[in-house]
Parts: sequence; structure tokens; C-alpha cells
Amino acid sequence: MECETIRYTRPHYFPEHLHPNLYTFSYILGGTALLQFKNGEIRLHPDQLVVIPPFMAHQTVVEHSFYYKVIRVPRSYALIHKRSDAFLHIQQGNPLVKKAFISWFDAIREHSTKTNEAPVIPKIFKNYIQQDQTAIGDTSDKLIRSLEFLNSNYSRTIHLEELSDVVHMSSSHFNRQFLSHVGISPIRYLLNLRIEKAKELIKEEIVASFTDVAYETGFYDQSHFNKYFKTHVGMIPKQYAELVHND
Repeated sequence: MECETIRYTRPHYFPEHLHPNLYTFSYILGGTALLQFKNGEIRLHPDQLVVIPPFMAHQTVVEHSFYYKVIRVPRSYALIHKRSDAFLHIQQGNPLVKKAFISWFDAIREHSTKTNEAPVIPKIFKNYIQQDQTAIGDTSDKLIRSLEFLNSNYSRTIHLEELSDVVHMSSSHFNRQFLSHVGISPIRYLLNLRIEKAKELIKEEIVASFTDVAYETGFYDQSHFNKYFKTHVGMIPKQYAELVHND
């Protein structure tokens, strides 16, 4: 598990994306944002808890400013083993939820600087975490194979034609199937994956420079990397590094 405090002080549009292996718990502390997803949109405002499950495609529009704390929980922590659709959950203005969230957040942050046992997920939040038999519903073996291929080869150039060849489908049919089951296109998923991998490298300080992070995650130069990183994360890599290492 990991946590961050994030503050945006200017308008920003976060394009459609998803978190394949994470549940995200966000508690809104200030400002507003528009969360858009397949079945509609919701305006987020202070004192809301928002839980987004894995593989739920969404996009966010920050109109002025937005301030929140986020906890990311890997799917491996899921406690309920059953098949279910991905649902967005929102809790509004519950002081017990806020108290439990802040305590959980502080425990995770304290654990990150120590070697003691990982914090336990508070009981009040456990029902939000449901382990599906497949991460994306009734997904065919071919689509699962395409996801595995992307996860293994994201650091190099991959074209739609190559992906469709891997699963023995026409490009157009594969693209439609992927979009229908995963929620975003294969190429957008690849970009999404590269950004998430870059964030991991920055957090763990595995590579020496942002240029190295760019090349390790499939971006052909630093400028290209900075542009896409800022679009998807809302800040350049250097600012993100300062955020995760100083929070």
C-alpha cells in the first residue's frame, strides 16, 4: 500500500485512464473536480471518500483547484473472492469514515519509513475491496494474453498490428474487443502503463535520472516523457519526485 497528499492549484484535464492492479481510495479535502466515467459523471467536493476499483476507466477535470489524500491498495489485498462488476463508491460527509481514513493514511506513511508490519486495512473499508475471478470481467484468454504481452514489452515500440497478431485477430476486431472489455484502447492502455511504470521507478529511485526513466519506460526522449507525464499526472516528473519523497 502507498499514500500521497496531492494538491492541484490550476485547471487540468486528466485523460481517460485506469489502474489495472490498484484500488484507489481518495478523500477530498478541498476544491472540486469532475469525475467522468462510462455511465456518467460526478462532481467531487470536500468530505467525500471516492473508491475506484481496478480496470475502471475514468477521466478527471480539475476546473480551478483540487486537494486530496489518496491511498492505493494492490489487488492482492482483496478480501472478498467473488466475481463482480467494477463499481465506483462514494461516501459523503461521514466523520467516522474521515477519521478512519486519516488514521489509515498516517499508518501507511509511518510504515514507509520503518520496517514494522504493514498497516491493516480498516474494517470500515474492507467491503470496498472485491477480488474478481478475472480483473476485467468476462475477458477472453486472447485479451488476457494481450495484456500480458503489453506488461512484458511496454518499454519498446508496439503497434496495434503487432498486438492483434499476438492474439490472432484482425486489428479492427481486436481494437473493438479490447476497448469493450478493458475500457480504453490498446494504445491508450500502453501509454497508461508506461506512465504507471515511470511513477514506480521515480518512487523507488531505481534509476539515476529522469532521462533514464524515460528510456526505461518506452519514451524516446525527455521532452516527450515530460509532456505525457504532466498530462497524465498533472505535474512534471521532477515535481512528482519531490511530492512522493517529501510527503
